[in-house]
Amino acid sequence: MLLSLIFLLGLSSVQAQDVKPQDDSKNKTIIQSFIADLADNNKAIDVILSQHVLVQHPSDELYDYLEASLMEIRINLMTKRIEDIAYTPYSNMPPKEIRDVDPEGLCTHNMYFLHHKKRQMLAVYVEEGKIGSFTLVSKGGNKAHFVRY
Repeated sequence: MLLSLIFLLGLSSVQAQDVKPQDDSKNKTIIQSFIADLADNNKAIDVILSQHVLVQHPSDELYDYLEASLMEIRINLMTKRIEDIAYTPYSNMPPKEIRDVDPEGLCTHNMYFLHHKKRQMLAVYVEEGKIGSFTLVSKGGNKAHFVRY
């Protein structure tokens, strides 16, 4: 009985984590490459989408949404020096700045907040070596969560 309970507790903690944490430097490299490609106007948005973004539930509507969202990020990057962007892991964020973020069982080691001149510009979740989400949306109750595609 006790052994079964331990197994179930272990299984539920694995399911709650959903994704294993990746190496911090690897995550930063993935995000920096994504940002560098977005900042390069010579790189097509659809190519960036296919190379950098993990899409698990593809549809034409989703691809249209993601391409428009990536274009918006590109426009935002036009006024910034990408060398000045800070990549802050969830664990290093001040508690008051993440109290409204609900990880929903995702691995917080793979969550990053990008800042430019101390202003948050983007929240990113890394998954399976790609960008699993760059969309943090309100879920009600003063909480936000990462939308995975």
